[in-house]
Amino acid sequence: MQRKIVSLASINIDEVYHVPHIVKPGETLSSMHRQQNAGGKGANASVAAARAGGNVSIVGKIGKDGLWVRDLLASSGANTDQITVLDDTATGHAIIQVDKNGENSIVLFPGANYQINEEDARKAFAQYGTGDWLLLTNETTGVDEAIRQARSCGMQILWNPAPMPANMISANRPVDLVDILVVNETELLHLAQQLDDIDLYEGNDERYAKIAQQIMGLFGTRAIIVTLGSEGSVGLVRRASTNPHEVHVGSQAKECNKDEVVVIRMECAPIKKEQIKDTTAAGDTWVGYFAAELARLQNGSPESVGSLASVTPAMVEHAMTLATYASGITVTRPGAFPSIPVRHEVEAFFKRKELL
Repeated sequence: MQRKIVSLASINIDEVYHVPHIVKPGETLSSMHRQQNAGGKGANASVAAARAGGNVSIVGKIGKDGLWVRDLLASSGANTDQITVLDDTATGHAIIQVDKNGENSIVLFPGANYQINEEDARKAFAQYGTGDWLLLTNETTGVDEAIRQARSCGMQILWNPAPMPANMISANRPVDLVDILVVNETELLHLAQQLDDIDLYEGNDERYAKIAQQIMGLFGTRAIIVTLGSEGSVGLVRRASTNPHEVHVGSQAKECNKDEVVVIRMECAPIKKEQIKDTTAAGDTWVGYFAAELARLQNGSPESVGSLASVTPAMVEHAMTLATYASGITVTRPGAFPSIPVRHEVEAFFKRKELL
């Protein structure tokens, strides 16, 4: 049985301005080019998961101005039956600057994304259950209730808590109910700074893995993945085995301590600097491909259905690899949805180790 992925998704209309550099305070800058694209972190990740071959359904809200975005989501292979169209609220918008090096700066207007309430979250998960995945970010309301409802249904939860709120801990966000956290290095540090007794290991090359391991210990998280941009990524995974000598993973992974946490280090995809055009959807592509590949690998592992016991370090390493090559392709293309590759492109890139 194919495991379903339900995405509580932010759905945006992106206004993209290509500029010589990111505008500075007090500066007026003319753009070289303007595009209007479909986007939103949740929507981007949903498209990536669908193009990776996942069985993806999207829960979200848009205004009437966003009907064309819903159509694009459907054409990408995602089920859009649970996207609600509001009469009196505009679709979320993002104003994105992209500089000549492909780096970006984003201002968000949440719009309909902030109209998702607790009742919407409760209703959304009636058709999902044990073994299915919830994929979500922090760009919508209703996140906490969605996590609680998904957990009560026996679902597995992958949370990319971006943007990272300053009150993630003080507001008692349900981090302890989440199976897998995916964060970038900035988000990891912001989360760590909200916690007591976390050593930030200033200047230490191993700092991100060490910080992530401390957070895992506090919340009981099954895995934390830290994406590091051009430096690749690092994943920490709890191993279900009670045998400390059992080997589950390849050469890039190793046991890092007596608590049976495995650390996986992944270099970035072999992309040349001159090939980079737009990094806007890179992280979202990574998350979507990672989620879809984990779900696919679990399909062949019927034991421990609905439990992260069936997610081994080897599965995580494989999913990280596919996600890395997918996001590598994404940065070589402009826009959000248009930049996200389909699975056969990613597999071909991985096989060649070169993007033609």
